[in-house]
Amino acid sequence: MIDDENKDKVKFNQLYKDSNQFNKDIFDDKSMEVFLIDDDKKVNGENNLRIDESNDNEILDKDTKDNLRNDYKDTDKKEDKVLYEELFDVSKNGIDKEEKDRVDSNQKNKVVLNKVSIDNNQQGNNYIYNDGLDEIDDDRSRIKKILTDKKLILVVLVLQFFYTSKTVVKTFYLRSKVDEYENFFTVIEEKESMIMNVSSGEGVDTKLLKDIAASELVNCINSKIDSENLPDSINNIIKEINDYYNQSNNYFAFAYKDIYTGFMVSYNEKQQIFTASTIKAPTDIYIYEMASLGKINLDEELTYTGNYYNTGSGVLKNNKINANYSVRTLLKYSTVYSDNAAHNMLMDKYGRENMLSFWQGLGTNSIFTANNNWGVVNAHDAVIYMSELYRFYLENNTYGEELMNNFLNAKPKFISGQNNYQVANKSGWSGTVIHDVSIVFANNPYIVVALSNLGDTDYYMSYFNNVNDLASKLHSEYWKYKMDKCSEISQY
Repeated sequence: MIDDENKDKVKFNQLYKDSNQFNKDIFDDKSMEVFLIDDDKKVNGENNLRIDESNDNEILDKDTKDNLRNDYKDTDKKEDKVLYEELFDVSKNGIDKEEKDRVDSNQKNKVVLNKVSIDNNQQGNNYIYNDGLDEIDDDRSRIKKILTDKKLILVVLVLQFFYTSKTVVKTFYLRSKVDEYENFFTVIEEKESMIMNVSSGEGVDTKLLKDIAASELVNCINSKIDSENLPDSINNIIKEINDYYNQSNNYFAFAYKDIYTGFMVSYNEKQQIFTASTIKAPTDIYIYEMASLGKINLDEELTYTGNYYNTGSGVLKNNKINANYSVRTLLKYSTVYSDNAAHNMLMDKYGRENMLSFWQGLGTNSIFTANNNWGVVNAHDAVIYMSELYRFYLENNTYGEELMNNFLNAKPKFISGQNNYQVANKSGWSGTVIHDVSIVFANNPYIVVALSNLGDTDYYMSYFNNVNDLASKLHSEYWKYKMDKCSEISQY
């Protein structure tokens, strides 16, 4: 039944009139900023309009209108019929114009909405959304996002590919450099010589002996001794060294040389073995000598790049890539800290072939002969370059002393001498090899070369301790013999 309360009819009438006026205002007032399509409210399959909640206007939903229309339309009361015709504008032929106009209005609204949407997009201020347009825009946004994501993924994959490729190449390169240095696990099946060699050798020129008068006593001290007629006290020590080295093929080579007189005792001196870091000694000596001649500037800076990175000993491996270092600093790192990267930088800068030519001119036959930055060494060559180090130290107060200080500070020292003597040395270890080449600054300095194949054992220190004791004993006995012989000479 129809609600008999007149106020409800009046309310409905007013709401409906307000609704029509509101619809009219929307399409007449282009300053309207925002109104949305309500997907939940449909009229005859078309969208109804719902303005922002801040607007006080409202439109009755379809079910409410239909119920009211049916109630008024089916009433028998004349006054309700009149009200129905007034409210819904029924024509004489009974057509409900409100229904017809609503359909027409919705068609018109679609056209206007699209037009207003275009206008507002151009203004950049107002936003009017139509369901169909929203769906298209959403689809476009999704497609654009997918394409953007795919492009991003593709870029990431390409970058990852290049980074991985670079890493792999660099890894193989660095591995080859490490292999060049570290994979020298030498098996000594047979030694070339197992008999001690004794020679009078070449000592330091008398004129280089500082603060010693050129007298008959000095000439006696600097004179050669007959290696074929050594006293038993010296021969017994030589035999002891020979027997010790014959105990194992891993006790590879030995050399002792008195610097002043040149007296030398050696064992298996010519057989070659991997140098490890002992090669840094002749490298650094060569560069300092060239600097003393003005051919190399020790203050020139070289760049430490990733190509020189080395996992072995040294400090540069912990430093920033692409940093600059002076040649002088690199020489210190090479000698004192046994820095592999510094050594490679110096070798690449000044050339293995130049060093080979220099040292062969002084009598070497093994160092720098291999086509890499490390190569092989024998005891014979080690004695030559350590003798040259001492000669350069005596002759050159600037470069010679600076170079010698690096060797005095080098670590570790396996040969320590006796009585807390200072030792200038260069040790090296890699794979199975472990060596030390040293100058012991005793009252009369001497050279000790100890090469071994004990790098992968726990008892290499006992080897160096024994060699240190034997060399020290030999040196003491030799000079005791020399002083006893020369003390017979009357000075005046």
